[in-house]
Amino acid sequence: MIQILLRCFTSLTFIILFAHSSLKAQPAEKHYLLKAGLLYDAEKNAFVKGQQILIKGSRIIQVGAKLDVPPNTQVLDFPHATVAPGLIDAHTHVLTSQGITEELAADAILRSSEHRVLRAVKYLKSYLAAGFTSIRDVGNSGQYLDVELRQALERRDIDGPRMFVSGPIIGSMDGQLTSGFPLRKFDHVARSEQSLVSGAEEASKAVKEHIARGVDLIKILAIGNRLTLSLEEMKAIVQTAHAHRLKVTAHCDRDWAAHAAIQAGVDGIEHAYGFKQATLDTMAQKGIYVVPTYGSVDGMAYYRKLTKQDYKLDELKKEFADSWGKWVLAIRKAGLHMVAGSDAYYDIGVPRGDWAKQTLRGYWDAGLTPEEVLQSSTINAARILNQTGELGVIKANALADIVVFNGDLKQNFSQALFDVALVMKEGRIEFQKTQP
Repeated sequence: MIQILLRCFTSLTFIILFAHSSLKAQPAEKHYLLKAGLLYDAEKNAFVKGQQILIKGSRIIQVGAKLDVPPNTQVLDFPHATVAPGLIDAHTHVLTSQGITEELAADAILRSSEHRVLRAVKYLKSYLAAGFTSIRDVGNSGQYLDVELRQALERRDIDGPRMFVSGPIIGSMDGQLTSGFPLRKFDHVARSEQSLVSGAEEASKAVKEHIARGVDLIKILAIGNRLTLSLEEMKAIVQTAHAHRLKVTAHCDRDWAAHAAIQAGVDGIEHAYGFKQATLDTMAQKGIYVVPTYGSVDGMAYYRKLTKQDYKLDELKKEFADSWGKWVLAIRKAGLHMVAGSDAYYDIGVPRGDWAKQTLRGYWDAGLTPEEVLQSSTINAARILNQTGELGVIKANALADIVVFNGDLKQNFSQALFDVALVMKEGRIEFQKTQP
């Protein structure tokens, strides 16, 4: 009996000592004090001077003018820079790359799933270096390759912004393939990239499959190449998704096709090219957000050069003002919840993250203030991701997702936007520009 008690005591002592040594071995959470010459306050939608941000581990502890600093705190001083919440791109396709002379489906035909995933790792790193700490990836990603990529990020097998993913886009029987696509390949490619449904029962089942695979949202085609989802199909999708607390967003690039999606109760609309003011007003009344995936004047000029097209800058500015610029202002007039999304998927020899920022530059070209542009890519985007208070803000208890831009983003937006000094995600420095 005594021997048994001694063995128990010895075992217990070992467990206690092992636990104590394990606790001692755990590294202490790191403290940073980030000093900002200018800080973008997303909740106030305003720039504030002379603020400091205290960070412990993955969270922001305190924000203020003069903070008490704990011992062993690393100070990051940016007296001539602008500090903002980590940017969010709410419309990405990191598993797709389309050459400027290719069809959209070429990627799925010519490249393996392994090729697309490995290439996406490069795109994710470029997003992070550009200041994006979160992205919402909305299809054109094979059969749930986006879920695999998100899980790899969560395990920290790879580096990049956190991902919120939709899985395959749910659409009508023609998907997004053009009518000129070879018929013998049509069904194989369409079904490898999307979920094609016919009827409300199939539509509801597709949503359940997506949920079982672990998606974060549902994306539908309000209109594909020629066919539209029926009102009954869209209602079934929305009802099933909402029953499981998932949002539904609709690809829609034509005004007339948006009305059934609006009636079905979608949460958001992607693209919204040329929507009429009355349609935008209806969306605002119903609380439907919009993700305008527009470009910039500089982006238009770059594309013309790449494709060896002659152009005049004044003509490009007018073309922009009559299309993307006009539509951005109409969205603002309607008072819609506007969220930034780039839809960057062309392979044009520019880092994907930098190309994605041409959308933000385009909003500014259209006449939005720097504050409004940042609002669309921070706090507004966090809301549609159900991440209010966690992402898109710099405040106590929020995740420490932070981007530092060299220069004054309010006074010199178009230049400072592309000059990133530091990117922090969940309190870890993921990118820091090497000083010349």
